[in-house]
Amino acid sequence: MTLLFDMHCHLDFASNAKSIAAELENISLTALCATVVPSSYVAAVEEFKPWRNIFVALGMHPWWIANERISKVDLTRFENLLPTTPFIGEIGLDFYGKRKATKIQQQKILDQLLGLLSKTSDRKIIFLHSVHSNSELLSALESHKTPEQHICVFHWFQGTPEDFARALEKDCWFSVGKRMLATESGRKFAKAVPQMRLLVETDSPPHEGMEWSTKLWTDELNDTIATLAKVREQNIDELQTSLRKNSELLLSAQQPS
Repeated sequence: MTLLFDMHCHLDFASNAKSIAAELENISLTALCATVVPSSYVAAVEEFKPWRNIFVALGMHPWWIANERISKVDLTRFENLLPTTPFIGEIGLDFYGKRKATKIQQQKILDQLLGLLSKTSDRKIIFLHSVHSNSELLSALESHKTPEQHICVFHWFQGTPEDFARALEKDCWFSVGKRMLATESGRKFAKAVPQMRLLVETDSPPHEGMEWSTKLWTDELNDTIATLAKVREQNIDELQTSLRKNSELLLSAQQPS
């Protein structure tokens, strides 16, 4: 039985990703690898093909949009790849610091992505990035009726209580990691997430080309789960059982033929 699930990581960032992937089955860890551009998705799917416990999501990260690393070719590739996976992410908006200057461009591309998703006949699991932009992101999701058609997962939620309530009303899910649990507001949100919509994540490794290890990975996940159990005043075994069921439910989405 798989004991640990990481529902938002960047395994493809690791310089030693293949060696780590080969170890995961031995330590009972299943991972959802979010990608940042379509070419990264294609490469990760090929790299992790031998391992059934690694799932890959098709992404278009707002940081890469802000850095002008997204082209029309990427948008076309995203559209062409959309039928190949039920997992989308990460996508979203980030208006922190200098990235706010690209707000219009980010919103334009997000609108295009959500438009493409509204035309798909199958249900997707969408992993969302949102920094200083939760209200705008929620408005975009509502405009395209995305939560009515797909499952939306906010990773590392950092919004206001009003944003949080609005996301709950749209039946959104939330993946919680150590950085979310490091802040008072993050802990409050983590405590308030309904049990049936709760996941855990590492969002690691944080940078491309980093060396990673299964020990660092499992330690972070176990520490996150222990902290989350304390924050929620919940038995850790019961929490782990719930996290496993929730993760398995989302990952059970069948790959389109």
